[in-house]
Amino acid sequence: MSPADPIDPARAAQLARQRAALATARDKRARDADPERTGLRRSVLAEAAVAVLVLAVTTVLTGTEPARTEDSARAATGASATAPHRPVAVDIPFDTGGENGQGNAFLDVDPGFAGENTVHLRTEHKDGAPLGAPEVKLSFTLPDKDLGPIAVPLKRITPDHWIATEVRLPMAGTWKLSLTVRTSDIDQVTETRNVKIG
Repeated sequence: MSPADPIDPARAAQLARQRAALATARDKRARDADPERTGLRRSVLAEAAVAVLVLAVTTVLTGTEPARTEDSARAATGASATAPHRPVAVDIPFDTGGENGQGNAFLDVDPGFAGENTVHLRTEHKDGAPLGAPEVKLSFTLPDKDLGPIAVPLKRITPDHWIATEVRLPMAGTWKLSLTVRTSDIDQVTETRNVKIG
């Protein structure tokens, strides 16, 4: 074929496509050889992956009910929710048999859960006046598990108020508390009550 011969248009188009493909391949090799562009490409890919992850987490969270809605639903269906923090309170009437031996003991076990608790004990006369008993003793027993008695070391902070900190009740269950109140040298009584420790 001489230079004066006409070029077939199909052949010319094919040659143009081949030249373009070679040029594109040359440009791609040059671009891939550039370390700055490689770092940029990796950075863009990492940002895209993080964006996809954030989008996935957001999608999951928007489909999750808020806690207050779940608590309301549980309350409406009667299902049990986490109990609010309340100490276990026990009122124990007693009568030591002697003069001014009738009264009430008020016991709080805080938080009222298995583990470490603080115990407050107050005593008062039958008429509601403070009763400064000469001696009080307290212990806990868990009959179902054959635990105890666990003596509670009460410390007097006012004439009618005692406290014990770091009282360790190792298990949840129905504990039997024994309270001994002495109102004179010879007048005393021991009362027992069952208390539920969560």
